[in-house]
Amino acid sequence: MQGYRRLAVIVMGLVLLPAAAYAQGSIAGVVRDTSGAVMPGVTVEASSPALIEKVRSVVTDGTGQYQIVDLRPGTYTVTFTLTGFSVVKREGIELTGSFAATVNADLKVGSLEETVTVSGESPTVDIQSSRRSNVIPTEVIDALPTSRSQYTMAVLLPGALRAGGGAGGIGVQDVGGTRTMQITTFSIHGSRAADQRLMLNGLTARNFLSSAWASNFVPDMGTAAEVVLDYATGTADSYAAGIGINVIPKEGGNRFTASIFVTGAGGGLQGNNYSEELRAAGLTSPNKLHRVYDINPAFGGPIIRDKLWFFGTMRWQESSFFQAGAFANKNGGDLSKWTYEPDLTKPGKGILTINPSWSARLTWQATPRNKIGFSYEPQNRNWINALAATFSPEMYQDWQFHREYFTSVSWTSPVTSRLLFDAR
Repeated sequence: MQGYRRLAVIVMGLVLLPAAAYAQGSIAGVVRDTSGAVMPGVTVEASSPALIEKVRSVVTDGTGQYQIVDLRPGTYTVTFTLTGFSVVKREGIELTGSFAATVNADLKVGSLEETVTVSGESPTVDIQSSRRSNVIPTEVIDALPTSRSQYTMAVLLPGALRAGGGAGGIGVQDVGGTRTMQITTFSIHGSRAADQRLMLNGLTARNFLSSAWASNFVPDMGTAAEVVLDYATGTADSYAAGIGINVIPKEGGNRFTASIFVTGAGGGLQGNNYSEELRAAGLTSPNKLHRVYDINPAFGGPIIRDKLWFFGTMRWQESSFFQAGAFANKNGGDLSKWTYEPDLTKPGKGILTINPSWSARLTWQATPRNKIGFSYEPQNRNWINALAATFSPEMYQDWQFHREYFTSVSWTSPVTSRLLFDAR
């Protein structure tokens, strides 16, 4: 009997888990006639190029209310249809993150051939949910001079405080992408930095043997349709109450698209405040950028139109700089000399991080109400850390992490407007 109870709890958890857990948008509202009376039985359809099935439909209940859940980020058109009444169409509904747009409609007596198109601004206030989040679209991610990681997205939140932490993250501040792939933590509104959460499409990407934030995984931002930053508090589906960073991936589409993001810089593009006064005080050299680059092509499209989509990326990153006062040992390899003598012609690198990765995603609309997704994203990381100017390069730590993998399989089925199956 106890086993059946556990199974029932698991099934109910899958059924009742809110769409907001995965930062999915929704559209809800009430349909009335011109007298103000609510209208049950109205067919409500939400259509968008972002949906592989093109259209998602529900029917208003006995109180005239409807809700369409599990909607991808994009622009939607909502159509209201009932025999004996004119069709009402509302265009330009923008959905981002877990935003719940309220779209009401008033139907008047008429024929189905008559369509009333309602124009106006997309709803901007979410009155359906108490969740609070900021959404950073891919256009902003690519435009900002950052290293395009989850941590440089979190710093954009007003009130977010960098708390350090993480290997190499203590005291690290990313400026113009010069500290790409460095791990750090944030707190907001008094939350614990250890409660920071990283998610990919709603799934946790962290080390389960340590605190919530710990993860060396850096999601490929070339896959991101948007990044959702939750900052209010932990919800019932959350295991922690800190900043939640959720990377919502692209799925492809009914047309082939390709893009490439390329950025880079060398030491010649960086200034410093190194002066004769500092030289006289004993500082032999300042911190200096060696090189930083990020090459990130992406390609996606249909394998079978309206049925099977793909999206894939590759990414090559490197970040390295010269540590102030660190030089190679001129006596290195000379068995007759046992002392360290700096070779001022060979500055030592402070931190060198190389992080190649790639990703692949498939989205299959098996039936009109059953969608199956698969994603795979491996990445390597090589990290050489000097940590202090007193280390000569042959004493640097060279950390070569095991290849990390993020693999996911999902099944989503909006059975009705009140019942959503979502297993990942």
